[in-house]
Amino acid sequence: MSDPGKMDEPAIRESLQRNVDMSEYESFVYLSLVRNGKQSMKEIAETSGVPKQRVYDIVDTLRSEGFIELDDSYPKKAYAVEPNKTLGPIQTQIRRVQDRLDELHKTVSDIESGVAQFKNISTIEKYVSELFATAENTVFLLASPDRLRQFEDDLLAMDDVQVRVVVSDVNPETLDTGSIFRSGQIEQVTNHIRGTSRSEPFVLTIDRNSGFFWPKPPVSGSGEQEGFYVTDSELAFLFDRFLSDSIWPLATPITSEADESTPSLPTQYFRLRDCLADLQMLAKDVPLESLAVTFDGYDNLSGDQVTKTGVLAGFTYSEYDDVAYVELDVEVGDDGDTKRVTVGDWKSESEDFKAHQISLEERDDRTIKALREETAASFQACLEELPEQLSPANVVVGFDGYTDHIRTLVGERKSQRMYDEIGEFDTVREMFTRAALSDRTLQFEWVESERVPGGHTAHAGRTMESIGYDVQLIGYFGQPVRDEFSETFTDANLLSLGQPTSTEYLQFGDGKVLFTDSRTHRALNWETLCEYVPLDDMVEYLEGTDVVSIGGWALFPQISTIWEGFREQVYPQLSNPPTDFLIPISSVDHLRETTLRSDIDSLSALNDVADVTVVATRDDAEHLGAVFLDETDTRRQRALPPMAAELRRTLDVSRVAITTTRESVLAAGGDPHKILLPRTAQPAEEGTVEDHFTAGFAIGLTEELTEKSSLALATALSGYYKQHQSVPDVEELRSYLSAHDDLTTL
Repeated sequence: MSDPGKMDEPAIRESLQRNVDMSEYESFVYLSLVRNGKQSMKEIAETSGVPKQRVYDIVDTLRSEGFIELDDSYPKKAYAVEPNKTLGPIQTQIRRVQDRLDELHKTVSDIESGVAQFKNISTIEKYVSELFATAENTVFLLASPDRLRQFEDDLLAMDDVQVRVVVSDVNPETLDTGSIFRSGQIEQVTNHIRGTSRSEPFVLTIDRNSGFFWPKPPVSGSGEQEGFYVTDSELAFLFDRFLSDSIWPLATPITSEADESTPSLPTQYFRLRDCLADLQMLAKDVPLESLAVTFDGYDNLSGDQVTKTGVLAGFTYSEYDDVAYVELDVEVGDDGDTKRVTVGDWKSESEDFKAHQISLEERDDRTIKALREETAASFQACLEELPEQLSPANVVVGFDGYTDHIRTLVGERKSQRMYDEIGEFDTVREMFTRAALSDRTLQFEWVESERVPGGHTAHAGRTMESIGYDVQLIGYFGQPVRDEFSETFTDANLLSLGQPTSTEYLQFGDGKVLFTDSRTHRALNWETLCEYVPLDDMVEYLEGTDVVSIGGWALFPQISTIWEGFREQVYPQLSNPPTDFLIPISSVDHLRETTLRSDIDSLSALNDVADVTVVATRDDAEHLGAVFLDETDTRRQRALPPMAAELRRTLDVSRVAITTTRESVLAAGGDPHKILLPRTAQPAEEGTVEDHFTAGFAIGLTEELTEKSSLALATALSGYYKQHQSVPDVEELRSYLSAHDDLTTL
């Protein structure tokens, strides 16, 4: 019985022809030599059956391939090299092929299960390039400069794909220069590029559902490469969250990217946080309700796939926090009713919906145009209502007092009198960063260029003095009154409560920084106020006064005693009391909640004897909302009109006005009024100017303008100051209103 495991000679010949690439005659000759040993050419022809004239060529071929050898006899004889020596390398190669095939077979299996591991550098590079080619919507890449250059062509080949890049292992000295790129070509694909000096692995995510993780080889050891191809969507999403939530926020922009400029609309997003980052910038320039959001996603309650569009009502976002969502007013039913819903990021389960794709755009042009037309009409109405000559009104303004030391930081001093200024705050930020990285002390030289009065009393008082009102200022002006106050207020009456607070005021082209020691103000209460201004004098000051404006709320922990003193001790003695109190608030987040609630109770009681108008910036209004409207999430931003209306009702005051760099809102009962701030191409003053806004509103009330026209006047006056950094007289104010009563400037 034959052994089924053994191959017969025909089978061996067939195998040699198929696997070793021998011809038929070559296999006959080779087997003849293996079986019969050393033979002459004639003998080979006889034993193999191959024609003698072919044997010579075949022997030469087999010899060149290492299967046989010739001896030195005559006639020459051929013999077979031991098969294990000739077929061994082939067997080794076959084993390698087999191992590689096994690896590839395992790879296919692993890819189907979510992760494939590669240990060959060329295979890693191949799969990374192929992965780039699959991108349809979004790419997020973390790579060193070398790796970035390695796959630059793959990035440049993309079309209509959103790309974000974080470059790791960047020299801190060149982090802000962008010089790490070969020729700046990456910026043809994306302007969302950041860098970090930290050493990080290569991480790539494609469309948030696949990716590649390529850790760096160990410093010691074999340095073997390994890469992980991720097709499991859950794991790929986790990598994407790692990049967007942990790496991106801490990296430094290294190009003039969209991080620093107002986004253009419409824009599509595949990460909610990208949308929210843009919204933070847009909120500075446009009303939230002028934006529409469309999203594709799922209803977290029913699991249904949905596509919805709504008006932006608010959003919650911090670059360093997990909580992030938008609030939309979406239509329900056919009768035009709306419902407030929350939309979170993909995989989020806490909100009403989760979105995997979001579009942000300006609402129908008719909506924006209507808002601009309303603003222009309000400016025109204000211009018509505002008298050519204002009434001889009396106002009282208090109770803070600052001396602002306007200083300039010296960059490079060239001589005792000549130096270069540090003109941008971003330059200072960079200096702090470099000092921290080098562990050295940072020292600045500054020079004082000017010394001017500051604070609400000075700003609002100077504005109302400029338009011709009889102004009584009560605050901290020095004892005796310091020159910067007496020289500024030549017509106003100054009553000083003590020495002013000094503020080191650093003005930059892109912002300002103030260093203040406000301990002087903190002791003020009704009792100490009456020590400087006896009750009889206070009654005399307020008799016949039209408006009282009191600033510095957060500076005075006991300010509620002053409001109570006015209500309980002064007003009962007045025959012609002030009809309005204006209370601009600033930095109320510095107050303890119990103090803030007590202050509001006293302010609400004051509203029983006079109309109280609270003036707030967006930040302060949102803090009040967090305290009084049960909005515990201080990162939330809401549309201003409903916020102002809710605050007015909750605080129980006559009016709440909110002013921002782009719009102003007034809630006074009924529907809130809203005014756009005129555009200023190169503002002389950055940020909000709530003291000048307050003064403008006080003028409107004093001149008995309608509340909407008073809001327009306040907005115009703050806009004038932002543009000129000076206060207008009546003629200049009317000219400004006239110049902005059409749509082209709004």
